[in-house]
Amino acid sequence: MLTMEPAWYALKVFYNRVFPLRDICKEALWQTYVPMQVEETVEHGTVKYTEKQLVPSLLFVKCNPAWLLDERRRERVRFTVYSDPESSRPRAIPELEMQMFMMVTSTRDKNLLFLGGDRAEWHQGDRVRVTDGVFKGAEGIVKRIRRDRRLVVTVNGVAAVATSYIDPAFLERI
Repeated sequence: MLTMEPAWYALKVFYNRVFPLRDICKEALWQTYVPMQVEETVEHGTVKYTEKQLVPSLLFVKCNPAWLLDERRRERVRFTVYSDPESSRPRAIPELEMQMFMMVTSTRDKNLLFLGGDRAEWHQGDRVRVTDGVFKGAEGIVKRIRRDRRLVVTVNGVAAVATSYIDPAFLERI
């Protein structure tokens, strides 16, 4: 049986329709989150900064699962819900996990690296908390990626992102 309590859910949205679905969710007064990244380009000697989706086709919404399933049946915008593989029910994302993911991805750090779907290989290593800097308070796993020490933050079964370099002095084991 599905709970009626609002929780975070990850949606894979088809046909580049993340923002129309986000608007539908907001009309229903649900909280949404789209991970974005700042991209720097140079045109005619002028530096331009534009926002783009860090993870194409990914939308997070905090809602009750009954509304989510009802909206999917309406088919105003086609999407699937990341589900629990054992029960095929929408998989709620724990609040702390979502807060950590939003904290890291909302920094707009241009060196943020999307690692693709969350895979078991990203769960190796020590769990740490960042004690200072732009990512202060974020928790995750330290990994060496492209010769840099980075903090990897995951939404289990959905996505993993890696921050830019973090000085070891700013890390504490938890």
